[in-house]
Amino acid sequence: MATDRIRSVGAALVAFASIAFAQPDVTDITRQPDAYNTWKLALTPGVATDAAAIKAPAGFKVELLRSAAPDEDSWIALAFDPKGRLTIAREKKGLLRMTLRDCRAGAPPATPDRQAERLPYKTDSAVEKVEVIDDALLECRGLLYAHGALYANANNSKVLVRLRDTDGDDVFDQTEELLRTEGGVGHGRNHVKSGPDGMLYLVHGNNVVAPLNAALDSPLRNFQDDRLIPCPWDPQMFDGDVKLPAGHILRGDPDGKKWTLVAGGFRNPLDVAFNEDGEMFTFDADMEWDTGTPWYRPCRVNHVVSGADFGWRRGTSKWPEYFPDCGPTTVNIGLASPTGIEFGTRSHFPPQWRRALFICDWSYGRIVAVHLAPRGATYAGTAENFLAGKPLNVTDVAFGPDGAMYFVTGGRRTQSGLYRVSYVGPKVEELLAPTDASAAAARALRHRLEAMHGRAQAGAVDEIWPHLASSDPVIRHAARIALEWQDVNEWQTRALAEKDPTGCLTALMALARNGTNEMQRPLIERLNALHFGALDEEQQILAARVVQLTLIRLGPLEPTLAAPLTQRLDALYPARDWRVTHLLCELLAHLRAPSFRDKTVALLVEAKRSEDLLHYLFFLRLAPGGWTLDQRRIYFTALNHAETLEGARDYQRSMKMLRAEVLEQLTPAEHEAIAPLLAAATSIAVPQSSGPQVLVRDWKMEDLTPSLDRVTRGRSFDAGKQAFAGAQCVLCHRIGQMGGLVGPDLTAVSSRFNRRDLLDSILNPSRVIDDKFRQIVFTLKSGASVVGTIEREDAKTVTVRTNPVAAQTSTLNLADVQSREPSSVSPMPPGLLNVLTQNQILDLLAYIESGGNPQHPDFRQ
Repeated sequence: MATDRIRSVGAALVAFASIAFAQPDVTDITRQPDAYNTWKLALTPGVATDAAAIKAPAGFKVELLRSAAPDEDSWIALAFDPKGRLTIAREKKGLLRMTLRDCRAGAPPATPDRQAERLPYKTDSAVEKVEVIDDALLECRGLLYAHGALYANANNSKVLVRLRDTDGDDVFDQTEELLRTEGGVGHGRNHVKSGPDGMLYLVHGNNVVAPLNAALDSPLRNFQDDRLIPCPWDPQMFDGDVKLPAGHILRGDPDGKKWTLVAGGFRNPLDVAFNEDGEMFTFDADMEWDTGTPWYRPCRVNHVVSGADFGWRRGTSKWPEYFPDCGPTTVNIGLASPTGIEFGTRSHFPPQWRRALFICDWSYGRIVAVHLAPRGATYAGTAENFLAGKPLNVTDVAFGPDGAMYFVTGGRRTQSGLYRVSYVGPKVEELLAPTDASAAAARALRHRLEAMHGRAQAGAVDEIWPHLASSDPVIRHAARIALEWQDVNEWQTRALAEKDPTGCLTALMALARNGTNEMQRPLIERLNALHFGALDEEQQILAARVVQLTLIRLGPLEPTLAAPLTQRLDALYPARDWRVTHLLCELLAHLRAPSFRDKTVALLVEAKRSEDLLHYLFFLRLAPGGWTLDQRRIYFTALNHAETLEGARDYQRSMKMLRAEVLEQLTPAEHEAIAPLLAAATSIAVPQSSGPQVLVRDWKMEDLTPSLDRVTRGRSFDAGKQAFAGAQCVLCHRIGQMGGLVGPDLTAVSSRFNRRDLLDSILNPSRVIDDKFRQIVFTLKSGASVVGTIEREDAKTVTVRTNPVAAQTSTLNLADVQSREPSSVSPMPPGLLNVLTQNQILDLLAYIESGGNPQHPDFRQ
């Protein structure tokens, strides 16, 4: 039985929940880390990462104040109460209160003695008292003391509550529900902050459904997917069921009576923070599986402005940041896992750091300092690592009354710690930061325009109009949103008559988003009257996006309108700016321009970036017939080349979908003529295992740990490669260009995991399961159950992938489903190593450490 299970393809499903990518030196912010799961190094319970192992800038001291005891759970959020005590949220449920010694304004930081630091779980010289103050709220990701109360955003309870001590006995005796929300809990109910206006700001990820009772005067409204050509693959991709506005930020009064949507189109922002100017920022997550695709959006710091849509959409439909209707990106960080953020305003740090925005990166073990500088009505920024550790699975950060930084580690049941960061270096002279009067004036203008978001008012159109032509895109954005709140009948004629190209195009964008179908003809005629070739590149991007929105929102074009528009756009294609070229590619594919195929095939020949290759391949699949054999050869040659480039799971998945779709379009004659090009470039022969395919032993960590030092030298590369196949790793994981794409690429995993952690992840795959790879258990009314990942779902059915390796699916009628719940068992079964001998296991570990490099030191005699 055990041997059959090991041998079965179905048993070798995804080893993804345990092992993942790798990251380069964390001191270099400009490098793109390729590891995701460094946090798993913190799975061993006991003591949090030694403070001495955390890298910090000169002059800063890092202290581990307390490691979580086994009964204190993993820690995910923190906040200081008015008495200077810490409230810490436990991951499963409940809240802890910690009383610290010498954490008061002006007090020098306490120094834990070295003997206390060696004690398990705590350092009593720093933490005076720990008490449970709530044991009911589930996974409070956000904590805020304000207005005489504690606000807690309880993700798994799906509610924001207000806790009060009504009788002054230091015990919360009143809990009020302020906002209950629907939706999932993965990218869920995150932080709650108090703004400079005294209002509450609530941060939600894209699995939370925005409240249906959001105020009608919400700055963010009228949102749609707004992608011209929907992709049939999108519902199959991760978060394929996300509802707009996706991740969002709500603004509410202290009593939770009224909530407005401030901004949306995020994936999973965990937190917001306000700078000294009162401006709001967030740190939004990427979808790391999209790396290499034209729709990949890196983790980034966003300046959150009123009414902004930041363009997160499911699958291939995400907006690129250059869309003029997309909210502003301040700093692209790259691969990361955003958690808490905070400005250093209340710190005792030197000025350089006190003005910085500190953003926490959970997976890659760092706190990054973002240095912002005004740029018009918004900001530009640079980033550098402030703290880095291995692991340093940081979940939240706050500044205490003593001016020190406090942060906690934890999450996903990992070992937690409470840390303090103090500046102990030489005094840095305080220099007054130069005042940028022009930037201050630009922000003030933006605020005046934003005051018109949510209401129509007399004379507003005249006040707004000059700013539609502003050279500052954020001013234009604020003006356009303000214009959209005014009666369209008051300004649509003016929009069509506007002479300034930028002002005209900005007004036409507002008209495309808010006009009726009757406005399509005059709008397109006005666009056709523009001399596209005379526009600068930013205006061309704006013009192309207005055309897209007109086609999306106001319906298909009549031939008399489509022909001259197609001719004008075709004359620009390809453009000097790749962004314009990408926009025109989609537009001309949609309009079925006669020259689209020929011009785009020519672009394929010159394309070097994976993003360009995939973009052109993606839209060429829509080109009508009439292909020459040479063009077909160019297409499949480019597709084969693209498959060899680096890209994450959805990049490679898209290549497979493209190949399958275009193969169906070929005639029998084309199949025969270009047959050698039609096989996937990544179809590499999998080595056969030379070892016994019978049960050798039920291996445990204690059996193999004493032998791990034998991996270092004299291992066999070929035997390790064969073991990679024999243990069925190759079915789900890739090393180099060999292997599957169901689980993470293991090529660089050794740069983040030592071999003991790697071995433990293989032997105990269900210990922690990443939500991205967790299966769902569907219990049917008949009593049967189906386990797998959701492939697609509509109003009547759900398609479940029950075997990712074999692509087996089962379609269920929703009417037959009794319940669904996340599985607690990893798709990767335990025991995969049981068909290997000890030497084969050691060779396998060496092979994985080598990243497929036979010259690795582990293979030297």
